[in-house]
Amino acid sequence: CDGINTVSFKSMNKLVDYYRQPDQGLVHHLTKPVSSLTSKEDESTYENSLKLLFNEIAEAIPSLQYSDEDSRLIQTYFNEEVNQDMNDLKMNTAERCTRFEKLLTKFFRPLSREINRFNDYLNVMAQIINRVSQASPNALDFLYRAQTTEDCELPSESTVDELINKMYSSQQLLTTINDRFIRLLKADANPNNATTPEDSSNSETTNLSDHLSGSGGDISSSKQRVNIEKSDYQDADNKLQEFRLPNRSYTVTLLSNKKKPTEAAIKVDSNKGLIEILHSSEKGTSISKILASEIYRVVKDPEDFKILKVIYGKGKFSQQEILQFSDVRSAEQFFSAVERLRELDPVRCTEKVNIFVGTWNMGGNPPPDDIRSWPLCYGQGVTINPEMEATFDIYAFGVQESPAITEAEWVDKLKASLYQITNLDYTTVKTKMMWGIRIVILCLPEVALRITNVKSNCVGTGVANRLGNKGGVAVSFRLDDTNFCFINSHLAARAEEKKRRQENVQLIARSLNMGDLNPDIADVTHQFHHVFWFGDLNYRLDMSIPEANNGIACRNFPKLYQVDQLHQEKLNGNIFVDWHEQLLKFPPTYRVAVGKDDVYDTIKKKTGKNVINVPSWCDRILWKSYPSCLMECLAYGSVHDMLTSDHLPVFGLYQTSINGNDIVDIRKKSIRNPHKMPAYIAVLSAHAAIRPTKRYVAHFILEFISPCLENPMESAPNATSWQLHTITSQIPSSAIPSNLIHHCPLWESSDLPDKMKAKYPYMEYLEKQVLLVSLKAADNGEYIGACHVPLTAFMKSANQSYVVNLTLYGEETGKLE
Repeated sequence: CDGINTVSFKSMNKLVDYYRQPDQGLVHHLTKPVSSLTSKEDESTYENSLKLLFNEIAEAIPSLQYSDEDSRLIQTYFNEEVNQDMNDLKMNTAERCTRFEKLLTKFFRPLSREINRFNDYLNVMAQIINRVSQASPNALDFLYRAQTTEDCELPSESTVDELINKMYSSQQLLTTINDRFIRLLKADANPNNATTPEDSSNSETTNLSDHLSGSGGDISSSKQRVNIEKSDYQDADNKLQEFRLPNRSYTVTLLSNKKKPTEAAIKVDSNKGLIEILHSSEKGTSISKILASEIYRVVKDPEDFKILKVIYGKGKFSQQEILQFSDVRSAEQFFSAVERLRELDPVRCTEKVNIFVGTWNMGGNPPPDDIRSWPLCYGQGVTINPEMEATFDIYAFGVQESPAITEAEWVDKLKASLYQITNLDYTTVKTKMMWGIRIVILCLPEVALRITNVKSNCVGTGVANRLGNKGGVAVSFRLDDTNFCFINSHLAARAEEKKRRQENVQLIARSLNMGDLNPDIADVTHQFHHVFWFGDLNYRLDMSIPEANNGIACRNFPKLYQVDQLHQEKLNGNIFVDWHEQLLKFPPTYRVAVGKDDVYDTIKKKTGKNVINVPSWCDRILWKSYPSCLMECLAYGSVHDMLTSDHLPVFGLYQTSINGNDIVDIRKKSIRNPHKMPAYIAVLSAHAAIRPTKRYVAHFILEFISPCLENPMESAPNATSWQLHTITSQIPSSAIPSNLIHHCPLWESSDLPDKMKAKYPYMEYLEKQVLLVSLKAADNGEYIGACHVPLTAFMKSANQSYVVNLTLYGEETGKLE
């Protein structure tokens, strides 16, 4: 070219070095400007070339001869989804290729199942090593499968880091098991080589994800992997032994922290008899320990079975940890492990609860300064031993005609009295007030942590069944798995008002609308495991004042009880049928002279006339429980040093066991016997004798409801009826209205539900359950009556018969067999 000097080079390297110099890249100066490509044009060109390449890859995939499904997944990604990943990265909306990782997760899932299966074998090997290394190994009944493959499935949104962590955890666990087994055999061959547990724990790095066999995963979150070395443990505590089987460890989320949920690892150590919780935060790690003797209860969340509440400590030192597990199985395993830990503890607390119930018509007067004898159950009647510890779990105080003091003042007085007795600050569960009728429920702080589903309501039965000078107030709650209801009522006065009192009870029972077992029946008396009904029920003695005074002076209380209106009404089936009351071994509590405990003022002055009142047991405490839930009355009496009213306070002390959820242990027993047939419920036949109803009913339906059933069940309308002597029956002939044969329905096996399925088909579970059987009219669904049938009554032999009263709002409406 003209004007250009020719340059010669002896080697290629010199040529390259020459043209690398500045301004030597062109052989001729440019005569026209040339615009360079913009970055966007470069980027667009690169993206287009990638897309073309990905399309070619997608077309080539079938030649690899993968399965049709796998080939389709890969082709779909490179044809469509790869562009979405590219756009996400380009727009900075994601820091990873989410769809590509999802594709890898799908291909990794079969390998994940194999890793789970392999880890299961390793867990069993770890159990064997731990047991053999003990000084005196017991029988090999300690072996168990820690998990199943299904419980450990990878979530569909797993990241690549989580896949790597899973393989790494399996590798570490394999290495640990192999090393420990080698040392174990060396120690057995040469006792001089034996290592102590301390040496073993110090010679290894403790990695939480290597030993979390209980939850089937590691402690890593989706963004960060927590790997804690031995030095971290020593900073938190001097030495923390490695998480070993058969001790169980889990990854949990702590919900106790009000600020935000935190991740943690928790271990149930059966060797040390404690629970250890390892917290990890920006400040480092810390370990908290809960001794078995400190654990008061583990409570399952009724709404979310993956959440457990661990309650520990006593009194004002009570604390709780709310744990959220990754799955229900892990939560059940932890629950079962803690229960076994508590069973092994020699000083574990009992599952029985003591319940104080007190009632007092205050007569509109302020209470005395000292009311401690009331919650202490001191007085006449069946009282407790003065040396007995008077620290009860639950207190239910009911008053009527209370003076004009605020609710807070009354609660504070009750709490102050309990503090003087127990030196404990009781917790308020719930209060309810309607005019002068009040109810206050208090409990120990550790019991309060176990109480859920608290409700309250009130019903007025005064003038026009509306005013609250008469009526009832109620509080209900669930303690662990047991439901309680407390009803404080003030019924119609005067001896001649027996019918009105019955109507008051029925209106209260029908209108409280409490309980979830069968809300359609609207009868509070059938909705709870235990119901207490107490208050100024106003039932009188049907006898003259001289006869009553003579019976009181002679302490002939059985004779007085025979003419007690409430006793007579119960015998006649009019009210409180199947309710219980302890024997009355104390004098009538009404109408005493104010300021005296042994003098009765039988004349009550009212405007224009004097009202004669026979001394009577107006103030009563009754209870009703499921047939399978025993309630024991330990004390029932009256107080004789609180004399500000014309009624004496009445106290009752009751003890019952709380339902424990042992379904985990029951299921394990059943798994050990896989050939055992699953249990179910079948009613072969049923017949009833029903009191006359207000209207003619031709056909009836039986309804079966229970928490143990998957769904409520109903019978078909009865097709036939029965008469006395036509079938073998345990129903007494006196219960059969001979003039109303159509009120004796009979259901054949074809009319009744076939094999009612239980939620847990195990005999050990069903024998503790109760069926609520309701009788209703087939034409409009009106409820005629209901009853509780304990399934344990049918466990002794096949085709067992059982007769029970049908009741509605406390009144007997018939019998069912």
